[in-house]
Amino acid sequence: MKSESLPHDPYADIARYYDLEHDPFEDDIDCLMNFVVSTGDPVLELGAGTGRIVAAIAEAGYRVTGIDTSAPMLATARARLEAGGAAKRATLLELSMLNAAEAPGGPFGVVIASLNCLQHLTTIGEQRQALRQAWEALDPRGQLLIDLMNPTPAALTALDHQLVLEGTFSDSDGSTVQKFSTRRISPAEQLIHTDLWYDVTAPDGSLRRLTTAYAMRYVHRAELELMLETAGFVSWEIYGSYDLDPFEDHSDRLLVAAEKS
Repeated sequence: MKSESLPHDPYADIARYYDLEHDPFEDDIDCLMNFVVSTGDPVLELGAGTGRIVAAIAEAGYRVTGIDTSAPMLATARARLEAGGAAKRATLLELSMLNAAEAPGGPFGVVIASLNCLQHLTTIGEQRQALRQAWEALDPRGQLLIDLMNPTPAALTALDHQLVLEGTFSDSDGSTVQKFSTRRISPAEQLIHTDLWYDVTAPDGSLRRLTTAYAMRYVHRAELELMLETAGFVSWEIYGSYDLDPFEDHSDRLLVAAEKS
């Protein structure tokens, strides 16, 4: 998912490899689906990417709209929906979350900003605008679900100036893909500057490297609560895990379920 503050789509060249890492991740699906089941459709996902969550919602029989600014990521999402037979219940659109209220299919019962999506907006003004747009996109009974990293000092220190091999994957064409990352934390701006590269070794032994870079803005609990209030939300619950455990000092996630009215 691309922030409007970036001059290019950082996922354009790596969209093919995104799902090698993220497809197996299902920790959040049951949690999000429980809210969808209890509140009802239609559903809007901000930063839908390659459609991992959109497809799960559509395949469960609910109407869903997914927006993203990365055309290559959305192309993968469309292929996923077609393969799963759920394309008729889903709408995908190249649209920024800064304009989420323009998404077709609303008003929505649930708006989802999953897996650090909001952090791709790199200023507090953009993040506030996205939350207000989500508020406007919801129907009066609606809920906004936000899933963010909990930026504890330990978590940020573990990321800062580390060179990491994030995984080794096998691609469908027989290639071996290794994903590397390095990140730099800027506390003054609450930014995580990320450089990624993928080393792709073909079956014949030839090697090519794909690189990309982007920034993400982390958010603390009190700051997020203030942004929710100024966006118009009237109440919210904050959890520390996908099992909806209480939010504590060392929780891995900052998970919010906010009510419009």
